[in-house]
Amino acid sequence: MDASELPTGWRASLALRFARRGDATRLVHNRHEGPLRLIRALSQDDGRCQAVIVHPPGGLVGGDLLELDVVLDEGARVVCTTPGAQKWYRARASGGAASARTRVGLGAGAALEWLPQPAIVYDEARVDQSIAFELAADARMIGWECLVLGRAAMGERFARGTLRQSVSLSVGGAARWVERAAADAGDRLFVSPLGWGGRTVACSVWAVAPGEAIGEALRDAWREAIDAACASDEGRAARLDGGATVPTPGLLAARLLADDSQAAMRLAQALWARARPELLGAASAPPRIWAT
Repeated sequence: MDASELPTGWRASLALRFARRGDATRLVHNRHEGPLRLIRALSQDDGRCQAVIVHPPGGLVGGDLLELDVVLDEGARVVCTTPGAQKWYRARASGGAASARTRVGLGAGAALEWLPQPAIVYDEARVDQSIAFELAADARMIGWECLVLGRAAMGERFARGTLRQSVSLSVGGAARWVERAAADAGDRLFVSPLGWGGRTVACSVWAVAPGEAIGEALRDAWREAIDAACASDEGRAARLDGGATVPTPGLLAARLLADDSQAAMRLAQALWARARPELLGAASAPPRIWAT
């Protein structure tokens, strides 16, 4: 079905809560309305629970609203991922923006791995997205968000439309990281070296941990991984670029830019795999859904 034929004005919400039960993390609350579902909650041998969230329509058009609320109780360990890319379809001439609101709360000692597939913004889409992570002072998190402008494989650019996105991360009630984008297609944000640098893919990766868990050694390891990926044949072909910094104690952040979402995501996964043993005390184990 063409995006212009999809019904508009869908509302969907999903509220999930996870709790520690002995050595395992269990799903203890799952409520949904409309087409937003948890399709799997799989307990892992290492105590994690792997949550796979799906939006069956596959994308949003003007007037749609998605609301996702995820809570990790004290000590819970959860991996959240998606089976495919979220799509922001072309808006109808008479329609408003499509909206998605996500809130993720982590209790004391909880650990989250937030590993969604990229979101693709179609030409003429009107995007309004907010994501808020709220961590207890001793909670831990590794995650990313990746946005792709247009469908390069089809020769499509994001030439018309609007992008409104807010990503925030607070620890112990104090803001640690805030990203905001508010621009129309064609805005200098997308071509400026201080913005997207002319690329079509932007990905932010974060690692959060209390105390001295994040230091220069992990920051330097991320920088080395980024430099190696950018200098590779794939990286040069994708115009991959990026950097990593510790903007505030306990937070390591990386920004990746590219013209190929696969190159950016492979690098994001490499950063996650490097940080996970150090911050979460276990070797990296890719979610099962990635192999399907």
